[in-house]
Amino acid sequence: MAEMTAKEEASAKPKKRLPMTVGIVLGVALAEAAVFFIVFKFAGGGPQAAHAEASHAVEPATQPAGVAEVPVLKSFRVPNDKLGRMYLYDLDLSVVVPLDQKEHMEGLVKQRSGEIGDRIARIMRSATDRVLKEDDLRALRQQMLETLREIVEDESLIQRVLIPRFVPMRSD
Repeated sequence: MAEMTAKEEASAKPKKRLPMTVGIVLGVALAEAAVFFIVFKFAGGGPQAAHAEASHAVEPATQPAGVAEVPVLKSFRVPNDKLGRMYLYDLDLSVVVPLDQKEHMEGLVKQRSGEIGDRIARIMRSATDRVLKEDDLRALRQQMLETLREIVEDESLIQRVLIPRFVPMRSD
């Protein structure tokens, strides 16, 4: 019987050590978690605002003082089959000009509307899939800006091209 008691004691000791070991490991893990929480909470300073690099092709939410928007094309529709299927693009096009040049630009749009429509249609018909699927239509805006500046024969008149509506529609 004495031997049984010694065996029971031998098997009981590892059982007593196991809960103590688990308790120590859990205690250390909780202490580390508390330290990390405190360090990140007080030293981190919270979330920071992310700032993107500004680009000349991205329009600000509001127009700066001294500029005006002049509509150039309204509900302009032009086909493009560069995607392998025929798409009809329905778009509006405006330009940003200095405020004191607004009436001059409106006159040029009326006077040269046929040429403007023809040149913009050529750009749209020849635009590739990559250009037409850009989120901000940056390449398309740049091509249109250069073309419109050629038509009005004044590099400084048009500041930016705006495409407030751009709707691709499958036509086959």
